[in-house]
Amino acid sequence: MEQADNRSRARHALTGVWETTGRFGLHEAVIVVSAFLLYFFVRGAVTDRTAFALDNARYLIDVEKAMGLYHEKAMQSLVLDYRWMVRMLNFVYFWGHMPLVILVALWLWARHRYEYVLIRNAFLASGAIAVAMYWLLPLAPPRLLPEAGFIDTLALYDRVSYNAQETSAFVNPYAAMPSLHFGWSMLLGAVIIWIGRNSAVWAVGLLWPFAMFFAIVMTGNHFILDAVAGAVVSVIGFWMALFLDRRWPRIFTRIGGWPTNTLVDERKAS
Repeated sequence: MEQADNRSRARHALTGVWETTGRFGLHEAVIVVSAFLLYFFVRGAVTDRTAFALDNARYLIDVEKAMGLYHEKAMQSLVLDYRWMVRMLNFVYFWGHMPLVILVALWLWARHRYEYVLIRNAFLASGAIAVAMYWLLPLAPPRLLPEAGFIDTLALYDRVSYNAQETSAFVNPYAAMPSLHFGWSMLLGAVIIWIGRNSAVWAVGLLWPFAMFFAIVMTGNHFILDAVAGAVVSVIGFWMALFLDRRWPRIFTRIGGWPTNTLVDERKAS
């Protein structure tokens, strides 16, 4: 009897610790950090197919020309004479991806828990799809095609290398398609519109993906079809998040360490 009571008290104590650490976001930090480290590690582990990646980029240019979409060089040339504009695009590209994702995630976690869980799952699902595509179809960005004549504006105007965004061991320069810079900007814009309470916030959510689109193209980091692929992958990731939320909501509430009823109430309010 005493042994059973001890086991019951131990289980109760462990449950309390689990729920407490979950409320402080420790579970979430482990989940998200582990997932993104895996994402960057896998993405950076497939960098030994340079010739294949360059050939794929040349083929993509041919596809875009056939479709009448090859406007990247012309678009970049529009801003190269305006240093302030180039630097603004560099800023959007560099700081508007992972740093902004982290800031929005923290805000959602603190203020809009249900939307946070949904967008987190959309990011994780779309990131998993993107990693598979990077592995199967490495593709060089425009700036790495010497014959194409693109300018690496981050390196030239701000003396910033793309590799400075992440640890070099995690970098894959041939992960241009899909563009999660653009796809995830769509998800950020969508959630900002979703929870926005006034027209100014809605305008930010609506315009942000457009700003990122021009940034990724005009800095020489992505082709137009990279953005299209990023949009498709992110929409699929969001659909998967919605599907999982409807079918197995308890999985994600328990992982996060939050009481199920809390997220159910927020879900109804949304």
